[in-house]
Amino acid sequence: MDVYCMSSRKDAIRNELRNVRASMNVNEWRSGSLLIAEMAFQVPELRRADSVMFYLSMNDRREVDTAPLIDLVAAEDAASIFVPVSCDKTLCAVPFNNGDPVVTGKFGQPEPLDARAGIEKSPDVVIVPAVAVDREGRRLGYGKGYYDRFISGLREKGKSPFVIALAFSFQLRDKIPDDPWDEGLDCIVTEAEVIRIYKQ
Repeated sequence: MDVYCMSSRKDAIRNELRNVRASMNVNEWRSGSLLIAEMAFQVPELRRADSVMFYLSMNDRREVDTAPLIDLVAAEDAASIFVPVSCDKTLCAVPFNNGDPVVTGKFGQPEPLDARAGIEKSPDVVIVPAVAVDREGRRLGYGKGYYDRFISGLREKGKSPFVIALAFSFQLRDKIPDDPWDEGLDCIVTEAEVIRIYKQ
Protein backbone atom coordinates (compact mmCIF):
# COMPACT_ATOMS: atom_id res chain seq x y z
CA MET A 1 0.00 0.00 0.00
CA ASP A 2 1.43 3.38 -0.96
CA VAL A 3 2.02 6.13 1.59
CA TYR A 4 -0.85 8.29 0.36
CA CYS A 5 -3.35 5.43 0.53
CA MET A 6 -2.15 4.45 4.01
CA SER A 7 -2.46 8.04 5.21
CA SER A 8 -5.96 8.31 3.74
CA ARG A 9 -7.10 5.13 5.47
CA LYS A 10 -5.72 6.35 8.79
CA ASP A 11 -7.39 9.74 8.37
CA ALA A 12 -10.74 8.09 7.59
CA ILE A 13 -10.58 6.03 10.79
CA ARG A 14 -9.50 9.08 12.81
CA ASN A 15 -12.37 11.18 11.51
CA GLU A 16 -14.95 8.47 12.12
CA LEU A 17 -13.90 7.60 15.65
CA ARG A 18 -13.17 11.13 16.79
CA ASN A 19 -16.73 12.02 15.78
CA VAL A 20 -18.16 9.00 17.62
CA ARG A 21 -16.11 9.80 20.70
CA ALA A 22 -17.12 13.46 20.62
CA SER A 23 -20.78 12.41 20.57
CA MET A 24 -20.51 10.66 23.94
CA ASN A 25 -22.58 12.31 26.63
CA VAL A 26 -20.91 13.28 29.88
CA ASN A 27 -22.35 10.38 31.86
CA GLU A 28 -21.19 7.78 29.31
CA TRP A 29 -17.74 9.31 29.20
CA ARG A 30 -17.34 9.57 32.97
CA SER A 31 -18.69 6.11 33.77
CA GLY A 32 -16.62 4.52 30.97
CA SER A 33 -13.48 6.31 32.10
CA LEU A 34 -14.02 5.17 35.68
CA LEU A 35 -14.44 1.54 34.62
CA ILE A 36 -11.28 1.77 32.51
CA ALA A 37 -9.37 3.22 35.48
CA GLU A 38 -10.51 0.40 37.76
CA MET A 39 -9.51 -2.25 35.22
CA ALA A 40 -6.19 -0.63 34.36
CA PHE A 41 -5.31 -0.40 38.04
CA GLN A 42 -5.32 -4.20 38.19
CA VAL A 43 -2.69 -4.60 35.46
CA PRO A 44 0.30 -6.16 37.29
CA GLU A 45 2.92 -4.09 35.46
CA LEU A 46 1.18 -0.92 36.58
CA ARG A 47 0.77 -2.10 40.16
CA ARG A 48 4.47 -2.86 40.56
CA ALA A 49 5.85 0.10 38.58
CA ASP A 50 8.18 2.57 40.27
CA SER A 51 7.37 5.28 37.72
CA VAL A 52 4.39 5.83 35.43
CA MET A 53 3.91 8.40 32.70
CA PHE A 54 0.26 9.37 32.16
CA TYR A 55 -1.18 11.57 29.46
CA LEU A 56 -3.41 14.33 30.79
CA SER A 57 -6.69 13.86 28.97
CA MET A 58 -8.32 16.35 26.62
CA ASN A 59 -11.76 16.03 28.14
CA ASP A 60 -13.45 18.24 25.57
CA ARG A 61 -12.43 15.65 22.97
CA ARG A 62 -13.72 12.84 25.18
CA GLU A 63 -10.36 11.13 25.49
CA VAL A 64 -10.51 8.50 28.22
CA ASP A 65 -10.19 10.57 31.39
CA THR A 66 -6.95 9.68 33.17
CA ALA A 67 -7.81 11.56 36.38
CA PRO A 68 -9.46 8.55 38.11
CA LEU A 69 -6.47 6.32 37.36
CA ILE A 70 -3.99 8.98 38.46
CA ASP A 71 -5.99 9.25 41.70
CA LEU A 72 -5.75 5.48 42.27
CA VAL A 73 -2.00 5.37 41.64
CA ALA A 74 -1.34 8.49 43.72
CA ALA A 75 -3.33 7.06 46.64
CA GLU A 76 -1.01 4.04 46.74
CA ASP A 77 1.98 6.42 46.98
CA ALA A 78 4.19 3.72 45.46
CA ALA A 79 4.96 5.05 41.98
CA SER A 80 6.35 8.38 40.86
CA ILE A 81 3.98 10.06 38.42
CA PHE A 82 5.10 11.85 35.28
CA VAL A 83 3.26 13.50 32.40
CA PRO A 84 4.44 14.45 28.91
CA VAL A 85 5.23 17.90 27.62
CA SER A 86 6.14 18.59 24.01
CA CYS A 87 9.89 18.98 23.48
CA ASP A 88 10.78 19.89 19.91
CA LYS A 89 9.41 16.91 17.92
CA THR A 90 9.20 14.43 20.77
CA LEU A 91 8.05 14.38 24.40
CA CYS A 92 9.75 14.95 27.74
CA ALA A 93 8.45 13.28 30.88
CA VAL A 94 8.12 15.74 33.76
CA PRO A 95 7.16 15.08 37.39
CA PHE A 96 3.51 15.63 38.26
CA ASN A 97 1.64 15.76 41.55
CA ASN A 98 -2.11 15.43 41.79
CA GLY A 99 -3.62 18.90 41.76
CA ASP A 100 -0.69 20.62 40.04
CA PRO A 101 -1.96 23.54 37.92
CA VAL A 102 -2.00 22.94 34.17
CA VAL A 103 -2.04 25.09 31.05
CA THR A 104 -3.05 24.31 27.49
CA GLY A 105 -0.23 22.96 25.32
CA LYS A 106 0.27 23.70 21.64
CA PHE A 107 -2.02 20.87 20.49
CA GLY A 108 -4.74 21.58 23.03
CA GLN A 109 -3.48 19.06 25.56
CA PRO A 110 -3.09 19.93 29.27
CA GLU A 111 0.49 20.38 30.42
CA PRO A 112 1.84 21.29 33.86
CA LEU A 113 2.24 25.01 34.44
CA ASP A 114 5.61 24.30 36.05
CA ALA A 115 7.11 21.99 33.44
CA ARG A 116 10.45 21.13 34.97
CA ALA A 117 13.29 19.59 32.99
CA GLY A 118 12.78 16.20 31.41
CA ILE A 119 14.06 13.15 33.24
CA GLU A 120 16.70 10.68 32.16
CA LYS A 121 15.08 7.77 33.96
CA SER A 122 12.70 5.83 31.78
CA PRO A 123 9.14 5.42 33.09
CA ASP A 124 8.42 1.76 33.78
CA VAL A 125 4.92 2.22 32.33
CA VAL A 126 3.79 4.66 29.64
CA ILE A 127 0.05 5.24 29.36
CA VAL A 128 -0.92 6.60 25.96
CA PRO A 129 -4.09 8.04 24.43
CA ALA A 130 -5.61 6.46 21.34
CA VAL A 131 -8.07 7.28 18.61
CA ALA A 132 -8.23 3.61 17.59
CA VAL A 133 -6.55 0.33 18.55
CA ASP A 134 -6.61 -3.30 17.46
CA ARG A 135 -5.99 -6.61 19.22
CA GLU A 136 -2.52 -6.99 17.73
CA GLY A 137 -1.34 -3.91 19.56
CA ARG A 138 -1.55 -1.33 16.81
CA ARG A 139 -2.51 2.16 17.88
CA LEU A 140 -3.77 5.10 15.89
CA GLY A 141 -3.14 8.50 17.44
CA TYR A 142 -3.57 12.00 16.10
CA GLY A 143 -0.92 11.61 13.42
CA LYS A 144 1.84 13.78 14.87
CA GLY A 145 4.07 10.86 15.93
CA TYR A 146 5.09 12.28 19.30
CA TYR A 147 4.44 9.14 21.33
CA ASP A 148 6.02 6.91 18.68
CA ARG A 149 9.20 8.98 18.72
CA PHE A 150 9.24 9.12 22.52
CA ILE A 151 8.82 5.36 22.95
CA SER A 152 11.27 4.61 20.14
CA GLY A 153 13.80 6.90 21.83
CA LEU A 154 13.45 5.00 25.10
CA ARG A 155 13.95 1.67 23.33
CA GLU A 156 17.05 3.01 21.55
CA LYS A 157 18.47 3.69 25.01
CA GLY A 158 17.89 0.06 25.97
CA LYS A 159 14.76 0.76 28.01
CA SER A 160 11.67 -1.44 27.87
CA PRO A 161 8.63 0.57 28.98
CA PHE A 162 5.34 -1.30 29.28
CA VAL A 163 2.98 0.64 27.01
CA ILE A 164 -0.74 0.73 27.84
CA ALA A 165 -3.41 2.38 25.69
CA LEU A 166 -6.71 3.45 27.25
CA ALA A 167 -9.69 3.30 24.88
CA PHE A 168 -13.43 2.89 24.85
CA SER A 169 -14.72 -0.36 23.35
CA PHE A 170 -15.97 1.33 20.18
CA GLN A 171 -12.39 2.41 19.44
CA LEU A 172 -11.32 -1.24 19.04
CA ARG A 173 -11.08 -2.12 15.35
CA ASP A 174 -10.35 -5.38 13.52
CA LYS A 175 -7.11 -4.02 12.08
CA ILE A 176 -5.40 -0.64 12.15
CA PRO A 177 -3.17 0.21 9.17
CA ASP A 178 0.37 0.76 10.40
CA ASP A 179 3.63 2.21 9.21
CA PRO A 180 7.10 0.83 10.02
CA TRP A 181 7.73 3.63 12.53
CA ASP A 182 4.54 3.04 14.53
CA GLU A 183 5.31 1.74 18.02
CA GLY A 184 3.23 -1.21 19.21
CA LEU A 185 1.35 -1.58 22.48
CA ASP A 186 1.81 -4.10 25.26
CA CYS A 187 -1.70 -3.78 26.65
CA ILE A 188 -5.06 -2.18 25.86
CA VAL A 189 -7.64 -1.42 28.52
CA THR A 190 -11.26 -0.72 27.68
CA GLU A 191 -14.29 -0.53 29.97
CA ALA A 192 -15.04 -4.15 29.04
CA GLU A 193 -11.70 -5.95 28.97
CA VAL A 194 -7.94 -5.96 29.35
CA ILE A 195 -6.18 -7.05 26.17
CA ARG A 196 -2.60 -8.17 26.55
CA ILE A 197 -0.47 -8.30 23.42
CA TYR A 198 1.97 -11.17 23.24
CA LYS A 199 4.72 -10.25 20.81
CA GLN A 200 6.78 -12.70 18.80
